[in-house]
Amino acid sequence: MIKSRRMRQAGHVAQMGEKRNAYRILVGKPEGRRPLPHSKPSINQLKKVLNDLNHLAAYTPSIKNKYMPVPNFLPSISAAIGGFSPQRHVWRIAIAIHAGPRLLVAKMYYTYYQGVLYHWIHFMAMIACWLNVVENMALIGLTFISSADNHVVHEKLFVTFMVTSELYMMLTCYLLRSMRRSPPDNVEARSLRIKYQLLAVNLTSFAMAIYFFIRHNSYCEPGVYSIFALCEYVVVLTNMAFHMTAFWDFHGRELLVGPRGVQFS
Repeated sequence: MIKSRRMRQAGHVAQMGEKRNAYRILVGKPEGRRPLPHSKPSINQLKKVLNDLNHLAAYTPSIKNKYMPVPNFLPSISAAIGGFSPQRHVWRIAIAIHAGPRLLVAKMYYTYYQGVLYHWIHFMAMIACWLNVVENMALIGLTFISSADNHVVHEKLFVTFMVTSELYMMLTCYLLRSMRRSPPDNVEARSLRIKYQLLAVNLTSFAMAIYFFIRHNSYCEPGVYSIFALCEYVVVLTNMAFHMTAFWDFHGRELLVGPRGVQFS
């Protein structure tokens, strides 16, 4: 009787220990460490950044690569968003909502190029437009097909997104700098200058991301994958900022969507 009671008590203590360990993993409190102080979030933070911070607070102690289990302090974007809720659903809803307007912006840019570039270079403007469309389609695909769902397809979509986005940014800067038939106004000149700055940071971060990704796969060093993830964040944020320069390119213009189609003036 006493022995069975002690066994039940031991089992109860073990279950309580498991619950405490599970709680520590959930809130990001590692064994033997004091919890980090909480900081008050900014109201204007992007939803994506909030999702990533939420994931970091919850899962930082156990961030490890699936195939090379070495400790890291920062997950990749797909790891932070693709496999957890509500991050995954918020991110997918945001991408789905803005997919249509981004395709309209691609059409607007083609009309814009026709108005400011030499006539004989309009075929390159069409190429830039299609690069933008393929970039958007690849982004939608890799958003709704996570690496956990289908790693091969997700990887191919990610490569397509990166290649088309880099080519689009470089071609856009080239066309607006060297192929204009009319000089830009002050706002357009500012937009082009910011485009070049973002492109430089983007290409540098992209090259660093490739280097650290190859190094991680070759040597499996602690923390290297997190440096790759940080470079990936910079690549994505500079890409987003590059597309946001449309605010200056289209200043004073109107987009009309109606029964007669899309009209840009």
